[in-house]
Amino acid sequence: MEAKILLHNDPLWNRLQSFPLDNEADFPFSKKLAQEEKWTPRFTKKAIEEYKKFVYLCCILPNGASPSEVVDKVWHMHLIYTQNYWEEFCPNILQTKLHHHPSKGGSNEKQKHKIWFDSTLKNYQEIFGQQPPADIWMGKIGKKGSKMNWLTVISVLLILSSCSDGLGNVSAAFAFIFFLSWALGKSKDRNKNQNDGGGSSSGCGGSSSGCSSSCGSSCGGGCGGCGGGD
Repeated sequence: MEAKILLHNDPLWNRLQSFPLDNEADFPFSKKLAQEEKWTPRFTKKAIEEYKKFVYLCCILPNGASPSEVVDKVWHMHLIYTQNYWEEFCPNILQTKLHHHPSKGGSNEKQKHKIWFDSTLKNYQEIFGQQPPADIWMGKIGKKGSKMNWLTVISVLLILSSCSDGLGNVSAAFAFIFFLSWALGKSKDRNKNQNDGGGSSSGCGGSSSGCSSSCGSSCGGGCGGCGGGD
């Protein structure tokens, strides 16, 4: 209750909550985001709400904040809407700049991000008076797809084994298994590379919101953050 009262009295929080990311276009922000990420409308709405909370944390915490992979997807999409982001959102709502820079990558950056992200989750709980939603803050994009790939493999193998009366069918089955194993292995390696250094960092400048001028962290999963002192 105390957290809600404090937020209600915070002008920055109120500006964020009243700022609509959707416009009156036939293909608004939320619809484009849902289509690009293959999210349901309900999940998309929730992700946008958590994105606003992340931005709020960026601006009030001395060391800034780091987003989850899902939240970062929303951030990336918002950055594409350059006029909305740079001419309305940053100057009028945040009253400061919020940048997103490429990550340097590497194990040190990955470890730094982990510490930063854990701190963000802790601050989230203290400031908003609740646990971060697990499906937004702890979920990994793409896991459902991997599970579906394995289910597909098992189904195909069962079909092949049921009709493998001849040597040709058996050979075809082994060839198919080899191809699928190779394809899944390549997909796993690509995901690992993204998690080991394909992220980004960000920084926010300006004095009115409490954000500092640089950000020295990164995320191995494609996410960034805001804040950090010089």
